[in-house]
Amino acid sequence: MLVLGIETTCDETSVSIVNYDNGKFEILSNVILSQEIHNIFGGVFPEQAFRKHQENIIPILSQALEVIDNIREIDLIGVSAYPGLLGALAIGVAAAKTISQIINKPILPVNHLWAHLLVNFKQLPINNEKYLGIVISGGHTNAFVIENLVPLRIISISSSLDDSIGEAFDKVARMLKLPFPGGPVIDKLAQAYKNKMNNKKFELLFPIPNPENYSFSYSGLKTAVKNYLDKNPNFCLEQVCFSFQYSAVKHVINKLEKMVLDFGIKKVLVGGGVAANSFLREELNLLRSRLGIEVFIPEPTLCTDNAAMVAIAAVFIHLSRFQISDEFDIYPSQMEGDHIWNTI
Repeated sequence: MLVLGIETTCDETSVSIVNYDNGKFEILSNVILSQEIHNIFGGVFPEQAFRKHQENIIPILSQALEVIDNIREIDLIGVSAYPGLLGALAIGVAAAKTISQIINKPILPVNHLWAHLLVNFKQLPINNEKYLGIVISGGHTNAFVIENLVPLRIISISSSLDDSIGEAFDKVARMLKLPFPGGPVIDKLAQAYKNKMNNKKFELLFPIPNPENYSFSYSGLKTAVKNYLDKNPNFCLEQVCFSFQYSAVKHVINKLEKMVLDFGIKKVLVGGGVAANSFLREELNLLRSRLGIEVFIPEPTLCTDNAAMVAIAAVFIHLSRFQISDEFDIYPSQMEGDHIWNTI
C-alpha cells in the first residue's frame, strides 16, 4: 500500500511517500522544507507560515512524487489535521482534499501528536503491547498511554499547563540573543559548558519545575531565567544555557519516571523535535538503565515535523477501520481534542 503523507502543522512543509507491506514501513521519499523567514522574528509568525506553506506545497509535492511513476499509484492519503496553526493546517488539508478528489482515493485526518509517536514503528514490530508516549516539541509537551495499536487506542494523560518545552527553549534563546530555533544552539552551548566543567560540581542556577501529578510547566523556568539575566548583566552564556537545559530536561525525565512507576508500563515511545536534544538522550539512557525499561526514539530527521510520520499514522488509522461519512467533513483544528475521531 502506497501512502501519501502531508504535513503543514507549523513551519515545515513536508510531503512523503511511504510503502506499507505486511507490518513493515519503507519511506520512499520524505521532503521537508523548513521556513527560514521566522528567524527574523525569533519564533514562528503564523501569518507568514500560512503564506510560505501556500507558496511551497506544490513544489514539495512534486519533488516527493518523483519516486513513483504516477500519482494514481497512491492508495491512501494522510494529512495532519490537528493540532497546530489553523492557517498552516488549512493548506495541507486543502491539498489533500484536492488530490483525493482527483485520484479518487481515501483521505484520513491525522493527529499530529499521535504521528510523532507512531513513527517509532518504522523500526518496531506492530504488536498490541501497552506503551507510554511522550511528545516534546516546539509546540507541545504531552504524555499518552497507547493502550492498543490495532484498533488504535491512545489516551491523553498529561500536557503542559503553559509553555511547551520547545517554546521555552526558543524564548530563552531570544532572551540570550541567540538564533531561532533555540533548541540546537542552546544544546551546543550547554555541551560546551559541560565539557569545560569536566564532571566538576556546578551551581544549578534555576529550579526544576515540579507541578502536581503528571503536568508539565515551563513558564516559571522561563521567568527564572529572565530574572537571573536582569540581575546578572555579566552572565556566562554557556552556564546559563547549561543550567536552563538541565532544568528543562530534568523536568521531563522526572515526570516520565513517575509515569513509568505509576502505570507500570515498561516501553516508552518518544517523539517531537526536542527528542533530538543530546542531553535528553543521555538522560533517557540513564533512565532506561535505572528502571529497566525500553525507550524508543526515532532518528533525528523523523523527530522534527515531517510527512513520513503522518503517512505511518494514517496506516494505523486505516488498519483500525476508522471511517468518516464524507471526506469534505475533514477540517483543520488548533486543538487536539476538537476533531472527528473523538466521535468514533
